[in-house]
Amino acid sequence: MADNRAEERLQAVVAKAYAAIAEPETFVPLLSELIEADEEIGGIGATADLHFENAVEILDKMYPLSASDYSALYTRANLDNDCDLAFDQDLRVVAVNRRVFDDEGLQTGQFAPEWLFDPTTEKQDQALLRSIGEDADPKFLRLHSSLEDETGRWFGVSVAVRGNRRLITLKAVRLRWSERSGDVFQQALQLTGTELALTRHLVSGGSLRQFAERRGRSIGTARNQLKALQRKLSIKSKEELLLLYAGFVHSIAPPSDGVDFAPHECSHLFGVKGRDCIAWEEFGDPQGKPILYFHPLEGALLTPVTDNSARSHGIRIIAPWRPHHGDTTGAKLGEENIREWADRLPSLLEHLRIQRCVAIAAQAGAPYMFGMAKWRPEWLIAAVSVGGFLPLKEKTDFAYLTRRQRIHIRISRVAPAFARVYMRAMLASLGTGEFYRFVEDYYEHCPRELQAVQDHDMIRIFRQSAGYALTEDHQGPVDTMLNWSADWSDLLHKLPVPVHNLVGDEDANTPPSFVEASCERYGLPAPFVVPDSGSFLLNDQPDAVMRYLLDCLD
Repeated sequence: MADNRAEERLQAVVAKAYAAIAEPETFVPLLSELIEADEEIGGIGATADLHFENAVEILDKMYPLSASDYSALYTRANLDNDCDLAFDQDLRVVAVNRRVFDDEGLQTGQFAPEWLFDPTTEKQDQALLRSIGEDADPKFLRLHSSLEDETGRWFGVSVAVRGNRRLITLKAVRLRWSERSGDVFQQALQLTGTELALTRHLVSGGSLRQFAERRGRSIGTARNQLKALQRKLSIKSKEELLLLYAGFVHSIAPPSDGVDFAPHECSHLFGVKGRDCIAWEEFGDPQGKPILYFHPLEGALLTPVTDNSARSHGIRIIAPWRPHHGDTTGAKLGEENIREWADRLPSLLEHLRIQRCVAIAAQAGAPYMFGMAKWRPEWLIAAVSVGGFLPLKEKTDFAYLTRRQRIHIRISRVAPAFARVYMRAMLASLGTGEFYRFVEDYYEHCPRELQAVQDHDMIRIFRQSAGYALTEDHQGPVDTMLNWSADWSDLLHKLPVPVHNLVGDEDANTPPSFVEASCERYGLPAPFVVPDSGSFLLNDQPDAVMRYLLDCLD
C-alpha cells in the first residue's frame, strides 16, 4: 500500500508538471510540491525523469524563441517604469530613474523643469515629445540630468501604452562599440582609419585627451582631427557624432520592440565558428591590466557603470562566454565541462598575448574560476570571488540561505531533469509576460538582489545576454545552474594560487557569515566585506572592486 501511495504522489506531481506547460509561470509553486514529494517517496526515480525530459521537448515546440523575444524580458510586474524617464501627454513626470537623474528638482507628479532641456531648442524638444506617435521611428533627444549638468546626454524617445494611458518614455543611449557596425559605418560615410579610431574611442567613453595620449599626439592635434570629422559628417559636436552613430546602428539593426534592444553580436571570436570556437567580450581600458572574468548565470555582458569604472582604473576585462553560450562551442557537461573549460582558456590567453592575469568570478561563475585555479594555476596571479557562490557541503550550510534558495538547490540535486524543465519554463514565460514571477520567487527575502536585477541597466544586459546566449542552445544556463548547485568543494582544497573572497554586507545569495565559515573550512584568508552591496557586487560597488583588483595585480 505504501508503494502505491508513493506512486500516486509521484504521478500527481508529473501530471501537474504537464498541466503547467500551458501556463509556464505555474512551475514556480510546483518546486515546493516536488520537494515534498521527494521526501515522501524517498527519491524521484528515472520514470519521472523521462516525463520531465518529454516536458522540455513540448515546451520547445510550444514556445520557440528567437533573439528578439528577449526584448520582453521584464524583472518586475510594473512595466511603466521600464525606462529612465516617463511623461504623460502634458509632460508631467510619471517615472524617473534616480541613477540617471539625481536632481531633486525632477519629481513624479510635477511638470518637466526648464533645466531639463537645452534652452536653445526647448520648444522644439517639447513639441517633439508631445507629437511622437506610437508607430513612429525612434527619435533621439538630448536632455540634462541635473541643474549643474552642462553637457547633457542623449535619450531615445518612444511611446508606451499601458491600459488607457499613453506614456512618453525616454531611455538613455548607452552605446557600446560594435566592430560589425563600425565597419559598415566607415564604409557608408567613407571614414579614414584615424577617423574611425576616433569615433570608436568616443563611443567607448574615452576623452579627446586620452585619444591624443595613446596615439602620441598633442591635444590640439586631436581637436583638429575631431573638427575635420565633424565637417565631413556635417555635425557640430562630438555629442552629435555619438547621436549619429546611435541612429546609424539602430537603422541597420533588425526590428525590435524597443529602441534599446537589438540582438547582441559578439565581435571577438577565437577559433572556427560552429566547430571549436571561444567568443569573448572586452570591457574597460583596452590597454589596461588584464582581468579574466568568469561570468554568472546572467551572461558575460557588463553594465556601462562597471565598464566605465574598469576604464577609469586602467583595467581591461576579458569576458569569455562559457561553452554552450552563444558562439562558444561545447562538448561536455557537468564537472567535465568545468575541467575542459580550464584546459581551453590558456589558448585564448595565448592568442591575446597574456602571460598571467587575475581571474574574477561573479556568482555562478565561481566553480569555473576555481577549476581554472586548480588545474591551470600557472596562468593566474590570483583568483578573486566577487560575490561568487561557494559550495554547500554540509547540511548545516543550507541554514545560511533563504528558504526559496534552499528549494532551488535541492531540486537541482535530487531532480536535475526537473531543473531543466524549470529553466525552459522560465524562458517560455517571456512570451506570456510572466517572467518576473520567476525572478520575484527566487529573490524572495533578498531585497538587495531584487533591487539589482530590476535596475534599468541590468535589465538591458539581461535581454542582450539572453538574446545572444540562448537562441541556439539552452544547455549553457542549465549546466551552470546544476554545477553551482552541486557539491564542488573539491575545487577549493589546496589551491596553488592566492584566493580572495569579496562579499557584500547585504549579500543574501552567499551571506558574509557563510563566506567566513567557508574560508575557515578551506584554509582561505578572511573575506573582504564590501559595505552597501549585495551579491551583484560588480554593479553595486564597481569602484571598490576595481581598487581591490589593482591591489592584487600590484
